[in-house]
Amino acid sequence: MGFAARFEAELAGVELPGRVGIACWDLREDVPVLRGAEVEVHSASTIKVLVMIAALRAVADGRLDLDRLVELPRERTRGTGVLFEMPSVASVSLRDLIALMIVVSDNGATNAVIDEVGFPAIAECIADLGCAGTRVERHIMDTEAPGVLRTTALDQARVMAALAAGDALPPTETEHALGVLARQQVVDRIPLRLPGNARCWNKTGEIKGLRHDVALLSTDDTPQVVLAVLIDQLTDPVSTKGYRGGDGVEAAAAIGEAAWRALAQPSTGSHGVEGA
Repeated sequence: MGFAARFEAELAGVELPGRVGIACWDLREDVPVLRGAEVEVHSASTIKVLVMIAALRAVADGRLDLDRLVELPRERTRGTGVLFEMPSVASVSLRDLIALMIVVSDNGATNAVIDEVGFPAIAECIADLGCAGTRVERHIMDTEAPGVLRTTALDQARVMAALAAGDALPPTETEHALGVLARQQVVDRIPLRLPGNARCWNKTGEIKGLRHDVALLSTDDTPQVVLAVLIDQLTDPVSTKGYRGGDGVEAAAAIGEAAWRALAQPSTGSHGVEGA
């Protein structure tokens, strides 16, 4: 029995609230488990991984410099992060902006990186990685601007898998990106129930009524499994009131545990499973 069949068996006992999109596979077997994986939903902060990849591609090409200071606007983007609380900080290096964007999901840092890279470069990155259901057309939190922030579980898994395989970035930038993801501070979803010896590289996303997480999992320092869990249409009081906790967080943690259990079991073959 391969990873896909083991993961499907582990998922059987998991209660799933709202509308759930799952895309998961063992990177060595490349046999996916897909559930609602091509349904387009609000991306929330999961698209920050794509923004990071687009920025690091520009660094690799010599168009951007990680150590160059980027001037910040006086009016800072609200929401998650810390830059809004630090008006005395007038500029931050691109290196640190990328770290803030991923590690604490700083919205102001994200918009600064987007401005450095440009929407056309991000769109080119999206197309290059085969993300047919993903669009990054406006800044984070700028809900009155035209354009959307949309993605799918399958697209998010494709991005993380390409990063793990070294297909998204050159080796130096791949190491940098994985290092940033490994320092993620929001670990209440996929990583929550993993044992102490587990390795996880993840990025969450949340707005009211929505909880996402996308991750790479491994028993060692080399990513072995990719897992994207996108959950929206949540109606429980905690999920609809704020940005932390709720049924979606608990479900993502349970799905992460199911993936880990499937990874930790010995393989006897591989069989893909696709669901609606």
